Amino acid sequence: MGIDHINDETRRTFSGDILRLEVSGPSQEHLTIIDVPGIFKRTTHGVTTKADRSMVDRMVRGYMENPRSVMLTVIPCNVDVATQEILERAEEVDPNGIRTLGVLTKPDIVDKGSERGALDLIEGQRHQLQLGWHLVRNPGQAELDHPKSNRQEIERGFFASAVPWNQLNKDKTGIHALRIRLQEVMAQHIRREFPKV
Repeated sequence: MGIDHINDETRRTFSGDILRLEVSGPSQEHLTIIDVPGIFKRTTHGVTTKADRSMVDRMVRGYMENPRSVMLTVIPCNVDVATQEILERAEEVDPNGIRTLGVLTKPDIVDKGSERGALDLIEGQRHQLQLGWHLVRNPGQAELDHPKSNRQEIERGFFASAVPWNQLNKDKTGIHALRIRLQEVMAQHIRREFPKV
């Protein structure tokens, strides 16, 4: 895929080539998901270069500028959204907010007592997005390494018992509810964009 490890000057950690996995069948949805690398500002010696940074920047911007793309701005709960460049970029290319959905992750690692920031986002009291915010909880590495781990059960159990996350509207938590919300957003988006095709 064009990733080169000849020496530190020509090393490429990222590639503009696309790895495409296609799943098709009579019961499959028509949906393309593009997982782009995270934007980074500082290079890491021996790992990333300025060329990598520029390429990732162009790639992310290109997908975000496509008016037919719905953007999921994925941000960990334990960071301040004011420091997240992805939100500013989304607002630049989607000023009306009709194709930007916020997704918060890692509620399980938020320090006790500092949950209010994430709760305010989910409840629409801070940094409001027209499509709103959604909260998911993915398994940690120890959970993934367990032979009988089940992603859905881990997440369902977390949102059923972990305070204060268990008090949130169930339509805004968990991967199952996110799938339903994405179907709604995509249906609206297709209705809006189809006449332009």
